[in-house]
Amino acid sequence: MLSRPDFIEKQIVVLMVDQRKWLAVKNDNLVVYENKKIVDQLPCAKIFCVYVIGDCTITTKIIAKLLRYQISVYLLTEFLFPRCVIGSQLEGNYILREKQYKNEDVLSFAKQLVKNKIANQWKLIKELRDKDEQQKEAIKKIAELHESISDVEAVDSLRGLEGNASKLFFSAYFKEIGRHRRAPRTKEDILNLLLDIGYSYLYRFIESNLNLYGFDIYKGFYHTLFFERKSLVCDLVEPWRCIMEKKIRKMYNLWQVNPKDFNFSQWEYAIKDREKKRHYSKMFFEEIIKYKLDIFDYIKIYYQMWMKDRATLPTFYIDQ
Repeated sequence: MLSRPDFIEKQIVVLMVDQRKWLAVKNDNLVVYENKKIVDQLPCAKIFCVYVIGDCTITTKIIAKLLRYQISVYLLTEFLFPRCVIGSQLEGNYILREKQYKNEDVLSFAKQLVKNKIANQWKLIKELRDKDEQQKEAIKKIAELHESISDVEAVDSLRGLEGNASKLFFSAYFKEIGRHRRAPRTKEDILNLLLDIGYSYLYRFIESNLNLYGFDIYKGFYHTLFFERKSLVCDLVEPWRCIMEKKIRKMYNLWQVNPKDFNFSQWEYAIKDREKKRHYSKMFFEEIIKYKLDIFDYIKIYYQMWMKDRATLPTFYIDQ
C-alpha cells in the first residue's frame, strides 16, 4: 500500500495529445512521442495518475506496465469529458467491501459529510471583503442550516437542506461575477463550465486515492446506488468542492478568465482551443497539487475508520 512519504514524491501528469502523438513505456519511463521523436518523459515510479486529453495511441503492453506501477490513467475528450479510466485498484480487499455493505449508519455519515461541506461554504462567504446585505444574510442563513443538521431525521430531508444552503452560497459567493444559480453539467455560462471542469478533475483525483485501498467506489452512503454512478466518489468530493470554488473566484479576481477563450454553441459554452484548455487545466491541477497531501491523508483516515469500526468521518476545513 502506498505510504505518505512515497506519495509526496508522486506527480500528476496531464498530457494534451493529438493524433501525431503516442505513448510508450521505455526503460521504466512514460514516454510521449511526436513524429517519432521523444517530446516528454517521466519515470513511472514518480507518477500517481495520468490525464490524457485528446486522441492518442496506447497499447496493452503500456497498460500492463502502468498497472504494475499502480498508475491510474484517465482518458478525456478534447472537451474534457471523461471517456474511461484505466484503474489501479486493490480489488481483493473483500474485508473492506464487506464492511461497506454492512454499514447501516447511513444517516449519521451523511449528516457529518453535509455538515463539513456547509461549514466550508459558510467560511468562504465569511472571508469575503466588503460584504453587502445579501451576503451577510446568506452567512446568517447558512449558519442556521448548519445548526439544524443535527435535527434531520431522513437523508431526503438532508438533501433538501444541503440544496438550500448551496443556493444561498452560489448566489452570494459569485455575486460579483453575475452568478445566480448552479446548473451542473448544463454549461449554460462560463462559470458553470469552469466549475464542472474543476469538480471533474477533483473527482478523478479522489477516485484515484480511493482505488489505493480497494473501496467499492460505487457504494456510497449519501449518494444512493445508481447504475454506473461512483457514489462513494460523489460523497467524498463534497467537502473538497470549496477548493475549486475558491480557486475559480480567485481566477476571476485576477482576470485569468477571459470570455474570448470560450465558444457558445448549441446552448453550451466550451473552451476554444488546445492552448486555452492547457491554460485552465494547469490552474486547476495546481490547486489539486496544493491539497494533494490533505486529500491523501483524508482518504487514509477514511479507510482506517472502516477497518477500525469507527463511526466518525474525517473532516476537511479549508485554510484551517
